[in-house]
Amino acid sequence: MTSEPFKARYLPVDQWPLACQRLWRDAFTEADLFEAPKPATLWRKATVRKNCCAFGTFASWTIYKGGWKPDAAPADFVTPGRVKGFLADLEASDYASNTVFCHMQGLYDSVRVMDPDADWDWLLNAVKKIRSRAKPVRDKLQRLQPAQKLDLLGQKLMQDAEANTNRTMYKRALMYRDGLMIATMIRRPLRLGNFASLSLGDSLLLHKKGATLVLPPEEMKGKRPFEAQFPPNLAAALKTYLEVYRPFLLSLQHEETSEPVKGIWISNEGRAMAHQSIRNAIKKRTRTAFGQDLTPHLFRDASVTTLVRDAPASAQLTKAILGHSTIETTNKHYNQAKMVDASRRHTNLMEHLINS
Repeated sequence: MTSEPFKARYLPVDQWPLACQRLWRDAFTEADLFEAPKPATLWRKATVRKNCCAFGTFASWTIYKGGWKPDAAPADFVTPGRVKGFLADLEASDYASNTVFCHMQGLYDSVRVMDPDADWDWLLNAVKKIRSRAKPVRDKLQRLQPAQKLDLLGQKLMQDAEANTNRTMYKRALMYRDGLMIATMIRRPLRLGNFASLSLGDSLLLHKKGATLVLPPEEMKGKRPFEAQFPPNLAAALKTYLEVYRPFLLSLQHEETSEPVKGIWISNEGRAMAHQSIRNAIKKRTRTAFGQDLTPHLFRDASVTTLVRDAPASAQLTKAILGHSTIETTNKHYNQAKMVDASRRHTNLMEHLINS
């Protein structure tokens, strides 16, 4: 045990208690013919990573407190007393309340799939209480911008990149890419993970009339399919990006790879952009334009705010598109078709509101 303040760090799976390692891996095995699918097998990669980090952080805390048990099962390792101490040290270390909540939510989600027969109601109750008092560090309403302003920012960045030939091709390519991302993101408010994963021939299908975005249910957080036309007014910009600026960015790759890069958004190192890289680029451009940054997630809020303000009758449509509704298992196929239709209607309405 140390007297130094606790600093959260991630302990990888192969350093967890042996029983926890085994049960974690078992949670991802495919069920046999007569078994129901295990909950963890339905998680997206981002969810797996988040929950893995949360349990790994708790495991590192037990080492910090001197309570390590190398062979402990989840129910012996994650106890009310330990969780209370873990929570107290997180809060004492000045972590944001939302960060504390995410650690606790991830810890609960991890243990409930590792040991589903154990009683975890006490931990779920704690998570609910922590969530009720979690508050964002910054007021997002003060940072929001109308969808029209965000669209104009994207358009301006692309226009400046094309017009100012005194800039290096490197700077112009980054400016054009960021402008197209911003303009696309506000018109098609996908989650960052889905937006970052867009790839040629898979989720972005090119055709004579433009392009179509197609995301299957397994790639969406709410397990709902998404299909919509790529913004028609951005079709020419997309063509320019794919023919001029994306190839230039790909040429910046330091090492040749055997597989072609299919990702749409390319980094300044010639690779598909990581989530954090897209996030940083968006924050940088919006901070310069508005004096305070907007994260990609706030684009979804901006879309909702614009739709509710300018077309209140369509509020329910936005709720469905952003993945905040539930779907009954028995109506799975019917509702998926409805969601694709809702995707198309939502994107058409956003086009009208932004362009009006």
